[in-house]
Amino acid sequence: MLKLKIQKEPYWLELGYGVKVKVKPCTSAVFYEAKAYMNSKLAELAKVYQVNKAAGIVSDTASDVENPVKREAMADKFLLIGLGIAGILEWNGVMEADEDKAAPLTESKIDELFSNFWVVAENFRHQYCGLLKVLAAEKNASTSALNGTSAMGEPIVTGAEKAKASAHSTSADTQKQP
Repeated sequence: MLKLKIQKEPYWLELGYGVKVKVKPCTSAVFYEAKAYMNSKLAELAKVYQVNKAAGIVSDTASDVENPVKREAMADKFLLIGLGIAGILEWNGVMEADEDKAAPLTESKIDELFSNFWVVAENFRHQYCGLLKVLAAEKNASTSALNGTSAMGEPIVTGAEKAKASAHSTSADTQKQP
């Protein structure tokens, strides 16, 4: 069960390596803005790919666009960058590569940070989008059991056979108890 209550005020996330980002709550509007960003980036790549293919030009992008695994990875990357663009309001601990000054919060710098520091990118994804934080905030005593039931409880029958791993059972699965 989830309560339909989310944070309404911006908050800080610590992403590791001294990087902190202040984000607006990850609402549906933020997610769909990020998804639109991802779709536009993928459309741009597809257009370049088609133009190059028609002209007989082979590039690294061509092999990426044709490979479904690489296409999915690019989509994930663009979605994450889109979440950063839509959700990050300010940041600390992100410095320019060649200077000892703070990097500005721009699309290209978010791309640079997430593309070059995957641990920071994944920390952002998990903290900003993860339901674990929402569930932890609920502090619900009846958490889901490992077998997928809605709540764990004390066994009330001693000596009862343990549940099978599979939901389907056959006569071959049944063991006789002594």
